[in-house]
Amino acid sequence: MKIELKKEQRNPHMKRKELQIAVDHENEPTPTKAALEQLVAKQLGHNADNTDVRSIHTEGGIGKSAAKVFVWNGKKPEPKEKKAKKGKKAKAKAKN
Repeated sequence: MKIELKKEQRNPHMKRKELQIAVDHENEPTPTKAALEQLVAKQLGHNADNTDVRSIHTEGGIGKSAAKVFVWNGKKPEPKEKKAKKGKKAKAKAKN
């Protein structure tokens, strides 16, 4: 599996680099996000804990994919927990 950097953009507000890469995985399945994080981190000389693959899009049947990757300068921020939505059923249950 080979990767090629297509575009690199710095985001100083979020303290990260936003990368668009091309992945050549001829005769192999589409790589997992975890495997791609390890490969990108190794090639760029970063820690894999600071690397986050946001998306992988595979072109059908040709063994090539495009991926969007974020690399933080420091520690990767932890995701916030989503609040549960309260619908009509939840409100009715709360009243009983």
